[in-house]
Amino acid sequence: MSNENRPNIGEDYIRFHKVMTRGLAVSLQNIDEFSNRGALETQNREGFLKYVQSFSSVLDGHHLVEDEKIFPYFMDKLPEVPYERLISEHKIFKSGLQEINTGLGNLRAGNDELKSLKLLKSGLGKIDQIWHPHIQIEDTQLYGRVRSLKIDSEEMIRIQKEYLEFFQEHTGPEYLVGPFVLYNLSPEDRAIAAKGLPEIVTKKLVPIEWKDKWAPMQPFLLE
Repeated sequence: MSNENRPNIGEDYIRFHKVMTRGLAVSLQNIDEFSNRGALETQNREGFLKYVQSFSSVLDGHHLVEDEKIFPYFMDKLPEVPYERLISEHKIFKSGLQEINTGLGNLRAGNDELKSLKLLKSGLGKIDQIWHPHIQIEDTQLYGRVRSLKIDSEEMIRIQKEYLEFFQEHTGPEYLVGPFVLYNLSPEDRAIAAKGLPEIVTKKLVPIEWKDKWAPMQPFLLE
């Protein structure tokens, strides 16, 4: 097997950052549009709330995987990565997610619409302020260097499976999270990501059994 074809968890997580980058941008853009109108559109209300809910769950689960699994595994292999800074910034993201989740709860409860949207925007803004420099460090100093490490394919597959299972245990609901991740990726990246998932997920659950539940998010997702 050529080096290029070997499994590489670093490339998986660089790709995952694309999911979150798009999710953040789409959420902020639509909050501005809804705020300018004075309220969420009735037609897209459920889909938008599900979209932001999925963003929150996925980002929280992603950072938990990094803190609990990825960073400890790579600390001795890539000791120069500023892990303490990254973990500290995860706490800032967590604070932003708390505001997002409160705002979502208020919107579902029918509380002041504009005030709730402002709370969502505040939480997303905290994340947006440091998101790009944060992932640049991770992508260049950690994930982009995984291929150069002497990790055999069997071990790489093992940790990929372990980290995916951990992520799934700490996110949800799966019928929203799965489609959110896949359809915030370009078709090319989506095809690569899908190869790491059981066929029952990509061929049956997402397109058929879960479809009615995640379909309201489609206006915010890629085709």
